Amino acid sequence: MAKEFKTLEELIELMESRGIVTDENTRSQLSRESYYAVINGYKQPFLDREAMSRSADDVYVSGTRFEWIYALFSFDRDLRAVTFKYLAQAEAIMKSAVVYEFCRANPEPSSYLATSSYASVGEMLFAKGFKGNRAKIHQTSITRLMRTLNAKAGGSDGKRFISHYIEHYGFVPLWVLSNDLTFWQVSHFYQLQKRSVQSRACRMISEGIGSDRRITPQELLRAFSVLVEFRNICAHDERLYCAKVGKSGDVGYYEMAEILSWILPEKEFDSFLSDIATLFTMREEPLRVVTRESLLRDMGFDVSGMGES
Repeated sequence: MAKEFKTLEELIELMESRGIVTDENTRSQLSRESYYAVINGYKQPFLDREAMSRSADDVYVSGTRFEWIYALFSFDRDLRAVTFKYLAQAEAIMKSAVVYEFCRANPEPSSYLATSSYASVGEMLFAKGFKGNRAKIHQTSITRLMRTLNAKAGGSDGKRFISHYIEHYGFVPLWVLSNDLTFWQVSHFYQLQKRSVQSRACRMISEGIGSDRRITPQELLRAFSVLVEFRNICAHDERLYCAKVGKSGDVGYYEMAEILSWILPEKEFDSFLSDIATLFTMREEPLRVVTRESLLRDMGFDVSGMGES
């Protein structure tokens, strides 16, 4: 049965009936945020598991305050803002490298609309452990990509910079069109590239960050897969700090950060780490009962050498 609408006062009464301590700020905080987003999204560290085994409803650890749950919600919002900033930088780097190397290998302006410019099924890069009909997947993928690119090249999205090129030049080069491609669409585009283009894109990224270690085409495919999912979490205001992505749901924030280190220049990656550290320092007091160690653990970091703080 669908749950009935509840007023702010009724929501506060519901929380108090389940053991959450509210205060004079609770109503105004709930008026600005979704009850579902705050409570359902961030209640886990505050639940009394033993008591819940005997109850059909959520039961909270004695003394749990709404302000603590709200502080974790606010921390995660700030974490999304910081993370999105650097994911956007990684997206730009990855998109630029792939598009540049495709255009260098295929200088004709309309080459990106020809299926012959892309990998055959035997050349296509699949994720490690992939099992399935590769020929069918390849055909579906190339068909979908061609549909997307032709629609955008035809100005179907109504973007003015696309219309400008069509009106003045009669076509839209890929380096212009790429500004209208999403991160996921560029990921799809990369997966269908010939290995030579993929390898050169990887080299361009590694050289751009001044790294002696070369990211491999398979690693860049993984980077696209993981970073696209985390970017979408940030963009859609979903819970981030304990998020898990990937087919097996086993890739957390730590793995995402590690992948960022493959893409971002060292100075930018250091800034990313510094911003995260600053966020922890700023939010540590409001979080109170949710410790730095427990947060880092939920984010996938190894905290075995840390003391509870």
